Amino acid sequence: MADRMAGYLMQSRADNTVKKYNSSFEHFKTYCEDNSLVAMPALPISVAMYMTQLMDHGKSNNVVSSVFYSIKWVHSMNGVNDPTENNIVKQLLEASKRVCSKPVHKKDVLSLEMIQTLCLMYKDSTDVIDVRDLAMIILGYAGFMRMNEISELRCNDVQFKSDHFVINVHHSKTDIYRNGSEIIIAKGTTSACPYGILTKYMSLANLSNESNEYLFKPAFRSKAVSSLIKKDKKLSYTRARECIVKKLKLVGPELDIGTHSLRASGATNVANASSVSERCLKIHGRWKTDIAKDGYVQDSIDKRLSVTKTLNL
Repeated sequence: MADRMAGYLMQSRADNTVKKYNSSFEHFKTYCEDNSLVAMPALPISVAMYMTQLMDHGKSNNVVSSVFYSIKWVHSMNGVNDPTENNIVKQLLEASKRVCSKPVHKKDVLSLEMIQTLCLMYKDSTDVIDVRDLAMIILGYAGFMRMNEISELRCNDVQFKSDHFVINVHHSKTDIYRNGSEIIIAKGTTSACPYGILTKYMSLANLSNESNEYLFKPAFRSKAVSSLIKKDKKLSYTRARECIVKKLKLVGPELDIGTHSLRASGATNVANASSVSERCLKIHGRWKTDIAKDGYVQDSIDKRLSVTKTLNL
């Protein structure tokens, strides 16, 4: 029972958060061992000295914050006095936000014309790898989907209707209690139609939406013919990013593009070009707050100019 209880306690945070905290605390333990200090329970002065060393070495605020909260988490889990409650330690955390913070560099967004041009380039393609990559791109763009959400999709998570399709997202970064959510995407009329591209991909890859296998899997080429692997294995993030960025660079060679560009591009283009309600926009992007949504939307020049234009100067 003690082991099971410990397992449940570890699930009080997301898996990636636990990994991050464990890694940060291991670095703190190494520092303590090298300096004959006790890591757990740690004294506030030990934590303060370690945070000071990180700041001296030019570490970012994210690193210092990760150390602070990892130490807090480990001490809380073990029911011992929390050294991060000390005022000196708290003030050092605040100092790192001022001294060590770096400007956030966001990826560039792609225009609708770029997405349509890319889809036209592969309109007649029957290559499974090319159409797979295009399907991932169009889902990220039209569904405001993160790469981890796309990679976790299984075939039976997609339900096709007459004029739209529904994607069931079981796990999402913002869905901390795993309630799940639905993304509804309408059928389009151009070469960039998400409905058409996804059905074409599933047909070429011999995938059924009644199957429980991963929707996007690794593929290989044999005698100029591409095929998905038979093993039920999802496409890795590294390979997916490589494939997506390579194709997006065909229409935006000068842009700084990443997989997150798709989610930001879709949200930005919808926000600037339509009168979709804020509520529908947040539901589609699975954002809990306006602050989270606004972090993805880049207002167009016309919208920003409208502020001073209303002054009628």
